[in-house]
Amino acid sequence: MKVFVGPASRLQGKVRVPPSKNYTSRYIWVSALAEGESVVRDPATNDDARALLACCQRLGAKVQVDEGTVRISGFGRNPRSPGVLDPGNGGLILRLLLPVGLLLPEVHYTTSYPESLGKRPQGHLLAALRDLGAEVEDVDGHLPITIRGGRPLTRRTVVVSGRISSQYATALLMIAPLLGGLSLQITEGLVSRPPLATTLQVMAEAGVTPQADWAQLRFTVPAGDYQPGVYHVPGDYPAASAILAAAALVPSAVTLYPLNPADRQGEKQVIPYLQQMGVAVARNGQEVTIRGGSPLRAVDFNGEEAIDAVLSMAAVACLAEGTTTFSQVANLRWKESDRIGDLARGLRQIGVAVTETADGFVISGNPAGYEGGIELDGCQDHRLIMTYAVLALRTRKGLVINGAEHVSKSYPGFFTALQELGATVEVKEDN
Repeated sequence: MKVFVGPASRLQGKVRVPPSKNYTSRYIWVSALAEGESVVRDPATNDDARALLACCQRLGAKVQVDEGTVRISGFGRNPRSPGVLDPGNGGLILRLLLPVGLLLPEVHYTTSYPESLGKRPQGHLLAALRDLGAEVEDVDGHLPITIRGGRPLTRRTVVVSGRISSQYATALLMIAPLLGGLSLQITEGLVSRPPLATTLQVMAEAGVTPQADWAQLRFTVPAGDYQPGVYHVPGDYPAASAILAAAALVPSAVTLYPLNPADRQGEKQVIPYLQQMGVAVARNGQEVTIRGGSPLRAVDFNGEEAIDAVLSMAAVACLAEGTTTFSQVANLRWKESDRIGDLARGLRQIGVAVTETADGFVISGNPAGYEGGIELDGCQDHRLIMTYAVLALRTRKGLVINGAEHVSKSYPGFFTALQELGATVEVKEDN
């Protein structure tokens, strides 16, 4: 699907942001790993959530989806052999599912997105599963993957790298209680702590509280069973960051909700960051109101703790006066696309001055905006697609984004929200 987003003179209105993708996935998974019925209220209804629910059903969970609620009767420590599991294009979804192979004689993992998820590295997690006693077949650390388990663990201590993703550690920690407990050591640093803190929070809500030594990156999970519960999903700060970026670039009066100031999503850092750039942002409880259109000044952004909002803030930097350095975001290269290389290529097509660095990129902004009038490849990456859509608002001729349907991975209603705020959004026929 191709979508044209035109220049905008003003955005105005109120937007309900989608439920958190990361919390939804963790709540679904912990519900599936428990015995008894759990309820997830206000879950995300994106592609990742649907893929995980389908895989949980193949593993033996009973799922009932109602308006605003998902009821899950979990399989606990006795999953059913699913044969094949397809996590769609969900990196976290695949990584949550891989360790369940330790409990089963054989599971085959594949994907309908070989050019996206199929290229994302899984080698560090697979090495940890081998250390725990699984037999693993893979293609140089990539899908397709077959795991043969169903045998006693060979050890209770496991090591995994945190250099590429915190999701490897999340996956091992969440399955650990059902394996009889594990001690986990993260090596090579940890690229993003907030998602792992979210994991520990969700585990504790489900009745299993890991011991965490954040200084040494050591985590100990006791043996035990998750308890069924009722979980409430907060609003999604990464999705909100794209709307905040759009509102920052043009005259606007936009309110977003619900955005809990107390939850653990690192992407909430974009609010003070935009304020530093000169954007008027105010909070009233779980409502955040932004008034854009003021001149923007470049401010460097260390994105390590807010990795899923980096591309949204890159769009803002493209219109700021001065040079913005985005640092500590090297792991963006291993997302749905190469979010450094692919972003830089797309921005250069628009006319943005951008330089790639060892751990990020540098943007020289142009407050006057850009010509536009071109078509860009979204690279099957929801964050890249939203970034181009935001930038289109400050072009003279707009932008056409190819593969725009992939926003459904995290924010199915993104283009509708932009349109309701006053942006020009048109679906183009593919030729």
